[in-house]
Amino acid sequence: MSVLRKLASQTAIYGLSTMLGRLINYLLVPLYTRTLVNVADYGIVGVMFGYASLGAVLFAFGLETGFFNFARKQDKPEPVFATAAHFILLTGLFWIALSRIFGVEIMSFIGYPYAPEYAFWFTVILASDALSSLAFAYLRQQQKPWNFAWVRLSNIGINVSANLFFLVFLPYWGAKHEWALTLYNQQSQVSWIFISNLIASTATLLLLSPILKHLKLGMDWELLKRMLSYSYPIVFIGLAGMINETFDRILIKSLIPGFDSDYQVSIYSAFYKLSMVLTLFVQAFRFAVEPYFFEQAKTLNPQESYAYIMKWFVYVVATIYVGTLLILPYIAPLLIQNPEYFEHPDGMRLVPYLLGANLFLGLYYTLSVWYKVSEKTHIGAIPAFVGATITIALNLWLIPEIGILGAAITTLITYASMLIMGYWLSRKFYPIPYDLPRIGIILIVTFLMGYLMIHAQLGFIINLLLFLAFILFIYLYETQIHYGQRKNHQ
Repeated sequence: MSVLRKLASQTAIYGLSTMLGRLINYLLVPLYTRTLVNVADYGIVGVMFGYASLGAVLFAFGLETGFFNFARKQDKPEPVFATAAHFILLTGLFWIALSRIFGVEIMSFIGYPYAPEYAFWFTVILASDALSSLAFAYLRQQQKPWNFAWVRLSNIGINVSANLFFLVFLPYWGAKHEWALTLYNQQSQVSWIFISNLIASTATLLLLSPILKHLKLGMDWELLKRMLSYSYPIVFIGLAGMINETFDRILIKSLIPGFDSDYQVSIYSAFYKLSMVLTLFVQAFRFAVEPYFFEQAKTLNPQESYAYIMKWFVYVVATIYVGTLLILPYIAPLLIQNPEYFEHPDGMRLVPYLLGANLFLGLYYTLSVWYKVSEKTHIGAIPAFVGATITIALNLWLIPEIGILGAAITTLITYASMLIMGYWLSRKFYPIPYDLPRIGIILIVTFLMGYLMIHAQLGFIINLLLFLAFILFIYLYETQIHYGQRKNHQ
């Protein structure tokens, strides 16, 4: 239980910056849905950030995980950090130069040739974020969650403040002051959203500058070769993962003709946000548990710890899944404040599929410890590649047939397939004694509860009682098995 207490405390602190920060960031969704003149404009935001997610993997080059792996092998992690940071800095400057030269061509390919400046802005954002993510990894490795938390919250605060300034205060002041109206009209509403992210990313890099002082240690070329050899498969894993997570927006824009494509991406992106309550916890948990996994790998039998953590992880994400469905009808109008979004027949129907998909994704992330600690990253890439293939194939088939609902169904099938394949590879190359019967029963009950809440229309009070009964079931189930195991041991 000491392990759980430590992970719980660090997850809570990381969650302070991740979950609370994201919740604050979620306030941008009602801001965008209310202030953007056209619903389709939010689709442009979704498409650009979809491409940015793919770019983020290339910029980071898997060196965050590589840093954890090589830092555990040395007494001082600073030279490892400096080597990785130099590589990210140099490649980032290279990409920034290309974005200035080929901005028109890049944005013509994406579908917005009238805005070549987007290519430059996003390249600077991605370069800054890649270097920041490595600095955040250093804080996690040093087990400094509070330092991590305040910088992350500062990033969110700056981004939200910039959005409010450009989208709310400038138009308001424009009615009274000509300078404000002139400044506001210099860019479109969508452009101000991207500029806000640019300001936040560069400011975060400045806040992390005390860590970046380790750059003065220089680059160890021999170490860099070993780090790149370890990390390059993670790039492909990351790209495949981002295809699974964000390529649906890109394909929706490509497969649905005309202006309606941005509108459909807008609807999909807005309702996707509702499914990410569970993802907030998963991300906070990953920040806390990843350094622990690498440290635990040094012990005699780390697999037992990995299985123990997975069991409790399942309990928590299952509870969040059912709880989200309980409050979904009440939080949806608060988050998406433009009634036009709810006029889409598939809007709310997307959420249960996407929520279930994110549950499977969380399990897959926790399961993926096996290839990281065993340094079998090239084998760990297989589920991600299979998932990317499923994502592309099913989206190409289902989006033209049933629209954005096809993208949500594809996401669910993809992550379920990746989880199954990841477990099979784990059993073959790095066996971990997961309690499959227990996990299977919990998941079956979880989805049965979800089905009742969605389709039975029992009302809030009955659904609340079902939710409380679900929590009681987990408690009794865990208590009974724990008692049985202790009795057998005696």
